[in-house]
Amino acid sequence: MSILLRRVPASLRRSAFAALAGGKTIFSGVVRVAAFWMVLSGIASAHSFTAALLVFGENREASLAEAVRGFLLAADERDGHASETSDGHLGGVDVQILPLPRDAAGLVEGLIGSPVEPADVVIVLGPEPAASEAAREYLSASTVLMQAMLPEGWDSDDRMDDFAARYRLAYGTAPGVMAATAYYAARRLDVAVRPLDGVSPQAALQAAWQSTEAGLP
Repeated sequence: MSILLRRVPASLRRSAFAALAGGKTIFSGVVRVAAFWMVLSGIASAHSFTAALLVFGENREASLAEAVRGFLLAADERDGHASETSDGHLGGVDVQILPLPRDAAGLVEGLIGSPVEPADVVIVLGPEPAASEAAREYLSASTVLMQAMLPEGWDSDDRMDDFAARYRLAYGTAPGVMAATAYYAARRLDVAVRPLDGVSPQAALQAAWQSTEAGLP
């Protein structure tokens, strides 16, 4: 609430508190201020979303931590600004990262917020058929996006050189296939979100995601 208040012009803040101090008009003042804050909150939340990373396969804890690291690098590439309150930006929109399943998130580090379920978007990474089976649980509440694991030899692709170098600089080790796959998924999501300025409508987001299945523009 304090962050939200700082974004309100001083003149409006003074008017709001004057309404609260108006004795007979205190109730109507409270209603007006509450409505004003609700509008502002709606505007703020509309320009942010939660992306869950759902990882399945062997060594889930290590794989999930690696996926988050790769995803964070992509979310930090563009659209940053001072006084960040999110885990980064994709498509010019603030993104909070939610690692799933929660019981495998013990090794995850570097996240700022504490987003709750259901996430707006769930990106599923891992071998089939386990990944698709796990995704079914989230279909009713979130937009589920399936990301196939990058093929063997991904690290010889020149287009991934900058990512690999940044990963080594940030974490002191070479990225594995899970980190690279999560990074690639975040890049795809960036492309899908940017023209929509958000993650809705769902059909448009899914169509934009599918358009990058054969490769990023």
